Amino acid sequence: MPAPYPWLSQSWTRLAGMRERLPHALLLAGPRGVGKLEMAKVWSKSLLCEQPDQNGEACGVCEACHWFEAGTHPDFMHMTLQEKETREGDIKLATEISVEQARKAVDFVQLSTYRAGRRVVLIEPAEALNTASANALLKVLEEPPINTVFILVSHQFRQLLPTILSRCHKLEVGLPEKAEIQAWLKEKGLDEEALAWVSGAPLAALAVQEEGDLEIREELLAALSKAENLDSVALAESWNRRVAARTWHQVSYKWLLDLLACSLGGKVGFNPDYEAALKKLARQAKTGNLLDFIRRESENGRWVDHPLNRQMVMETWLIEYSRIFEGAGK
Repeated sequence: MPAPYPWLSQSWTRLAGMRERLPHALLLAGPRGVGKLEMAKVWSKSLLCEQPDQNGEACGVCEACHWFEAGTHPDFMHMTLQEKETREGDIKLATEISVEQARKAVDFVQLSTYRAGRRVVLIEPAEALNTASANALLKVLEEPPINTVFILVSHQFRQLLPTILSRCHKLEVGLPEKAEIQAWLKEKGLDEEALAWVSGAPLAALAVQEEGDLEIREELLAALSKAENLDSVALAESWNRRVAARTWHQVSYKWLLDLLACSLGGKVGFNPDYEAALKKLARQAKTGNLLDFIRRESENGRWVDHPLNRQMVMETWLIEYSRIFEGAGK
């Protein structure tokens, strides 16, 4: 099959060219939402295919391809973040790939392959490897068993240990040019404003559309653009019930960054459809207060899922936001 998305054709061609001299460890690096994981899976399938075509692409009909599609291929391991139970009994996604997972991968690559073919270990997001799990993988990354390929997918590759980076062949997958994705955006019902809000990552734009975040963004920004008429109590009560904590933080933080950019004479980055409102507010903003507010908002982002009293936090945020503007708000 061709590249999983049209803007990945160049990266896919480079991957296909590696089949003659496969790296023992490949790092696919780039921003979140550009399709690195999808491309890694398609390439993994092609490496495990028993009847690849002349371009090295998976046939899609052999037993190995069927196993891969079903998630049961005996020579493929996908190591990623796992769900775990908290002390309170809640199920949450882990923030790190554990050393136990890494040790299972090491044991996995020591086994004989099922049909004397290749073995593939996919690790994502690779930056989630902690020191212990990364160290557990070092030796097999440097000297893997024959016909074994490690594929690491990273959204923030600079967070990887230098010892991991030094053992990988890196292929960077950047943000697509607008011309490359116009047809795809139209097909998915997306516009350039949605793309701008996620910093140009097309799959991230699709995700926020499917989750309903674009509609929520419209509601929040319509209120924030009228700082002089904010009803902090009513808005906090309403948004606390309906808006996810992480969505609220992303919308409000990006709004503040755009407001700062306008205050400093720069361009709107995330919300170009609200440029006029942002510029109007920027003329009223007290830059020192805005900078301090953004700094605190950045720090608070680390605790966005664990507010003590979320409605009170939102209400306080809205009051402080209004105070940034001279003569605006209550």
